[in-house]
Amino acid sequence: MSTISQRLVYIDGFSGPGEYKNGEPGSPIIALEAAKNHPAPLARDLVYIFIEERADRVAHLKSRVAALKLSGRFHVTIQQGTFAENLTSILNGLGPVAPTFALIDPFGFAGIPYALIRRLLGKNKSEVLITFMVDSMNRWLTHKNEEIRGHITEAFGTEDALKIAFGNGDRAGALKDLYQRQLREAAKFVRYFEMRDHDNRVVYYLFFASNNAKGHLKMKEAMWKVDPHGDFKFSDATNPAQTLLFSSPSSSPLADDITAKFHGVGQLRVEQVENYVNDETAYLGRHMREALAQLEAAGKLSVAATKADGKKQQGKTFPKDGVVPCCETRV
Repeated sequence: MSTISQRLVYIDGFSGPGEYKNGEPGSPIIALEAAKNHPAPLARDLVYIFIEERADRVAHLKSRVAALKLSGRFHVTIQQGTFAENLTSILNGLGPVAPTFALIDPFGFAGIPYALIRRLLGKNKSEVLITFMVDSMNRWLTHKNEEIRGHITEAFGTEDALKIAFGNGDRAGALKDLYQRQLREAAKFVRYFEMRDHDNRVVYYLFFASNNAKGHLKMKEAMWKVDPHGDFKFSDATNPAQTLLFSSPSSSPLADDITAKFHGVGQLRVEQVENYVNDETAYLGRHMREALAQLEAAGKLSVAATKADGKKQQGKTFPKDGVVPCCETRV
């Protein structure tokens, strides 16, 4: 983003004190150190807005930020109060905004109104990463306390969330699907990642939303780099037919998906296939090439003798300007 803007904005909506009890750095410190130690030149102005409701946590965060001894291009503001109040105030005072990434990681599910998130996504070049506490929501869905149920309705922007309590089947899955549909009203690209515990039970989802194809791709690349070892496993199930664990990915489901998507199309450029994989699946370009090689080995596609520019093309390479007669009727 620094190549197109000299001002970048990072918002942490529930920042906490910047440090955990055992001394591990919290999200604000991780974000600041990532920019401070970044090997590439970044924007002239790096704007960080940390929002925290508790005064003691604000005080501790200020001390942790001061200890970093940041350069003058870092502009750090630590605002006490709720996420909703502060973000509303920020958006009310802004016209067109610089590229903005908002981390919305609440301690539960209260105070993350969908209407406000939708408003933020309406700003040009804004993206959000939201911790969606589906397990807690599911347990509190029928609570007698009207205020608690109101937090759930506010988070979804619709009372349809409460109606899920009276349906049959997987309530947590229905809540996740509803939230995805709501975010897609505000963003072109919405992807979620499951966080499971050691018993393989979904605890929460990380929802990413953006209106920018490259931002979406970069988030997928980041997720694929996550260390899969430990008490949690990442999986991406944005497409129910593409549930996969990052720790044991297979290109076979993608090969089947490409076959179904482009069946009978005839000749097409590899770039067209890659755009589809990047924008509409959990996979990356490298997985696409594995899938195409798998289809070629199975005789389900053959590489054309020449590329789109007429130059000679070799099999199993699949450059962007390559041509594949993909998935014809014999598949």
